[in-house]
Order: sequence, then C-alpha cells, then structure tokens
Amino acid sequence: MKNKLTLLYVEDDEIIRENYTEIFKTYFDNVLTTDNGNEALKLYTDNHIDLIILDISIHGINGLNVAQKIRESDSETQILIISAYSDKDKLFQAVNLNLFGYMVKPVTHIELVKALQKIINKLPQVSTLKLVNNFTWNSNAQTLGYNDEEIKLTKNETKTVLILLTNKNKYMSACEIQEELFDDNSSSDNNCNNVVQLISRLKKKIDKLHTIDEYFIENCYGNGYRIIVK
Repeated sequence: MKNKLTLLYVEDDEIIRENYTEIFKTYFDNVLTTDNGNEALKLYTDNHIDLIILDISIHGINGLNVAQKIRESDSETQILIISAYSDKDKLFQAVNLNLFGYMVKPVTHIELVKALQKIINKLPQVSTLKLVNNFTWNSNAQTLGYNDEEIKLTKNETKTVLILLTNKNKYMSACEIQEELFDDNSSSDNNCNNVVQLISRLKKKIDKLHTIDEYFIENCYGNGYRIIVK
C-alpha cells in the first residue's frame, strides 16, 4: 500500500519529469506535476501537499521564488530542490528556505530513492508496498517481508531490490542492474554473472526460510528481471 500522501513535483524537462514521476508514484498515492512555478503555487494552494520537489529553472517564477512564497506562510511542508544549479549564490539562497535538501543534477535512481526514504521517515505514514505472492517492501525501514515476517537482506540485496523498485514493473538486464549496483565501476564482471548469482542466492535463502512456490522477482529470458508492484 502506498502512502496516503501527496507530492508536488515541479520540473521543466519533460523527459526527467516523466522518469522521476514513475519513481515517485511507487511511494506516493498522489503525484501532481507541472513545469511552471505559477501553476505550482496554484496546485499548492488548491491541494493538501505533503512534499514539494522543485527544480530552480522552470517556467513562470523560478523554483527558489516558489519555495520563498510557500515559506512565507508554511514552515512545515517538506521541500527538496533538485537542480542543475550548483553555484554559491543559489546555494546561499536555498540555505535560508529551511529545505529538506538540495541535490545537484544528475541524480541517480539510488540517490533519489535514498532521499525519498529520508523524507518519508519525517512524514507521518509508513509506506508499505504490496508486491506479488505475499511479499511486501517497507520503504521506511528498507525491509522485505513475506507473510508479515521480515527477511534479513544483505547490503547488496537491499540495493538490488531498490534498483528494481525504481523501475517497477519494467524489465532490467543483469548488466543494467550491475551498472546501478556498482556505480563506482568496481565490478569487472563483463557477463554480469554476479548479479544473476546474487538474485539466485536471495531466492534460495527465502525458499529455505519459507519454502516459497513463487518469487517476488520475475526473471524472463531475453528481457531480464523485474519486480511487480500491485
């Protein structure tokens, strides 16, 4: 089950907006989007918003001005800025806005998900995603459950689940997962068998604990791996 929360996302780059929105919909029940600062303020006024994610360079008034206007009467709503701007003047202005954070593009899926986890921890509800075959994912604690029992994951197992969840319902090849999993390019496995073995070992571990018939990670020959979120 997603959080019964509303996210307002303001980004003028259509491709980035569409890609990030898919990630946000994994965690938030309602995601409102726009590329315009004036429209963002109207959406904020007309809706109960729990989190605002802003780019600075948007149509209409810019993201910093949107945040400033909101802060004139609202010191509680969480605001995260994700922008290409990294100059000192912009950062100095942002410091005075009581932001949750300021991230400089490009932001990887893992970095974005980690930021979301931290923000969700400050929000009132726990986000539990229902996966297939009685598996669940608690996005606050980053824990996997099966029939309400927690399954202990290693660091790389957790990262692999997060990578697949950011691409929910879409197939990823082992090499695509490896690229995200080892983002420092430390892996020298050109065939990406380390990812194949990691996912296989996780299945065996769960099967040993619960004697499962069906796994929560789907493996389709020629397409790759995916996690289906209900």
